[in-house]
Amino acid sequence: MPARTRLSILRRSRRRPAARLQSNQAYERIKEMILTTRLAPGQMLTETELATELAIGRMPVREALQRLAQEDLVTVVPRKGSLVTPIQVDDLQKIFELRLELEGLSGRLAADRITTEELDTIMAVIESAGDAHEGSAKHVEIDRAFHLRIAKATRNEYLQRAVERTLNLALRLLYISGSRMAKVGEIAHEYYAVLDALRRRDGAGAKAAMQAHIEEFRKKVRSAI
Repeated sequence: MPARTRLSILRRSRRRPAARLQSNQAYERIKEMILTTRLAPGQMLTETELATELAIGRMPVREALQRLAQEDLVTVVPRKGSLVTPIQVDDLQKIFELRLELEGLSGRLAADRITTEELDTIMAVIESAGDAHEGSAKHVEIDRAFHLRIAKATRNEYLQRAVERTLNLALRLLYISGSRMAKVGEIAHEYYAVLDALRRRDGAGAKAAMQAHIEEFRKKVRSAI
């Protein structure tokens, strides 16, 4: 292989990790703005504006939007561009029907597979709530960490991805309705009920507690939006 060709391949291989890093950074930051409704449902998205705000290139932004479209957080409109996927009232029932089944399964499997270290981490997540209010940015972060750590404990990466996808869709509803809801400390018993069942390795109990928690969330969101 000619030296010039080897040098070109080496340069491309060095650029790829940096490009992936920028794409992942853009994805995480834009996703956070969507989940907390800083980018409002239905808002048109401009690659140039996002790239400027994030101080990053347009290509990573484009790749991030493509990933978010696969997760139903962004909608691509032919010949118009991309927009934040609107929230429809009918979405509420559909999202929570799926969450009840997926996260019930997540709780049941995690009860058999979770480690002591993971249980301690989930406890720390719950205790970090402090005086946060439901629907606040901090609660969105805490609730997401709680559910994703339990999903991770199932050791089933396919289930983890499915839980994360539906959870992200639901968290926008939490953020929109949150200003009319309680302090997280007042609902902490729901988190502890799941954690207690996991500690006891009670799969059926963890499933029931998780589904009860999600059902309470659904009722509050429905009454608030």
